[in-house]
This record gives sequence, structure tokens and C-alpha cells, in this order.
Amino acid sequence: MSKNKILITGGCGFIGSRVIARLANTQHDLFIMDNLSTGKKENVPLDRVELCVCDIRSEEAYEYIQHIQPDYVIHLAAQIDVQISIQQQQHDADINIMGTLNIIQSCLHLPALRQFVFASTAAVYGNNADLPLTEQSTTIPTSPYGQSKLVGEQYLALVTHLHGFPYAALRFANVYGTKSYAAGDVITSFWTKLKQNEAPVIFGDGEQTRDFIYVEDIACALIEAMYVSESGIYNISTNEQTSINDVLGIMGTLLQRNVLPQKLAERVGDIRDSRLANNKFVQHTSWTPAYTLQTGLYATIQHKNNKVKVEN
Repeated sequence: MSKNKILITGGCGFIGSRVIARLANTQHDLFIMDNLSTGKKENVPLDRVELCVCDIRSEEAYEYIQHIQPDYVIHLAAQIDVQISIQQQQHDADINIMGTLNIIQSCLHLPALRQFVFASTAAVYGNNADLPLTEQSTTIPTSPYGQSKLVGEQYLALVTHLHGFPYAALRFANVYGTKSYAAGDVITSFWTKLKQNEAPVIFGDGEQTRDFIYVEDIACALIEAMYVSESGIYNISTNEQTSINDVLGIMGTLLQRNVLPQKLAERVGDIRDSRLANNKFVQHTSWTPAYTLQTGLYATIQHKNNKVKVEN
């Protein structure tokens, strides 16, 4: 494998730090762009990477990319909270649309660029009930977050049509794992409440389903996507549905907690059911998800427990 320059935006964050961990032992030159709003320097080996602390919307970000001339870009930096996107729509669009466009424009005429990997989301499908969803399924976002990610995909398709820009847009299912910040996802929320013997909160009846995928499987997929020869959109998922009630049951068993949940009204923008077909990406790469929900939750809980022991 030849030596290349790889830039990861949001590289100090939840997913980006896992990508860096997997690339750290390779011969590649690694670069990170992160404003550290949620990511932390401590998440990455600073002796192995070059870190540029800046905002993806900035002129500094543009100039940094021109300076380092990366061969590969993995664009993870984003506003990812659905509820924040509803409450602060302009803020969400500014980061996810204008920020992404700034990074795309920075890379557009790089002579060495081989692939631009874009982190998209299952939220672009909205409440499409035609499950499992394929890359050809209708996109009907129900949140500004899903809409902003869809616009990012559309810009990539456009610049590819105009300039032959090489890209892979990965539509992630619901990603879970240990996060170093106060995340609002259901698995992090359940873990926090169960450890404190408090009632976990479920919005709606709990029978809504998600396709949960462990963060290490996502990190592997992002690296595989650097070498996909066909530009386009790829679902990254386990191709399985699990209800929120069942997730709570599995976590309760693993943590040896039996706490009844508090059920609140369903939230605006939340999707009822989701399941993504991953056949296309599996066929184009050597990737398959290595973790089931059971083994992924076990790994998450073990990691959280070990972290608590160290911090105490």
C-alpha cells in the first residue's frame, strides 16, 4: 500500500477518532480538521497526526486543504442532532450545507485527490415505509438535519457530473458506541439512566424501530469507502430492525437492571421505522458488519465501565 495523505474532518470526534485509531499504524500521513466543539484532542494520538483547529466554514479550512493537498478526504464534521436542527435550522444548514460546500470546493481541483468520502445519514429517507430501504428509495426527510445532509449529497452528485469529482456518500444507520460528550442518542441515554437506577425515557410507545450499527463497523466502512471505484451513495447498516423497547431490554439484561421506562410523547422529526439494505456496499467492498446489536452493546458497556473505573 502506497503512502498517502488522508484528511479527516471532525477527526477528534466520536467516529473520526475510531478512523484515526485504525489508520494510526499505517504508513499514511494523517491530518485532522476539527473545531473541538464536541471532539477532544485526547481522543487522537497527536504524535501521529497533524491537527488543524478550525471551522469547516472558514477560509482557514479552505487554505489548509490547499496547503496539505490530500489524496483522500473523509468528511465527518457536522451538526448531527435532529432536535437542534429543528430548533436552529439556519445553524444546522450553515454547518452541514455551507460547511460541506466549503470543503468540497477546497478539494475540487486538487490534482492528487482520489476519493472524497462523505458521512450522510438514514435521515434522508424520512418516514419512507418501503423497508428495507435501498439507495434508490425515495428521500423524504422529516428534519432539517436529514434535509441538509441530502443537499450535501446533491452537491457531490452535481460536482461529479460537472467535474468528474470522485466521491462516496455513506448513509449511516443509527450509530452507537462510547461517546466522550453528552450525546442525546437513545443508547447513551439508556446507559446513563440505568447506571443510576433511574427510569430511562422513551419517546412514543417504544415500538418504533431502528437499524443500529456499532461505531467500529462504521470506522471500517469509512476506510473501505476510500477505495470504492464507483462514485455514488451507499447504505452502511446491519440490515436489521430492533425496537427501542427491545434495546432497553437487552441493555437492562447486560447491566443487570430492571427499571421501567418513562414514556413521553413522540418527538417532532423522529422517524417511525428504519432499516437499510447494505447489499450495494457489501458487493463493492470487502466490508460486512462484524458486530450484532448484542455484541456491540456489550462492547459499549464494557468500554464505558472501564472508563468509569479509570476516571474514578
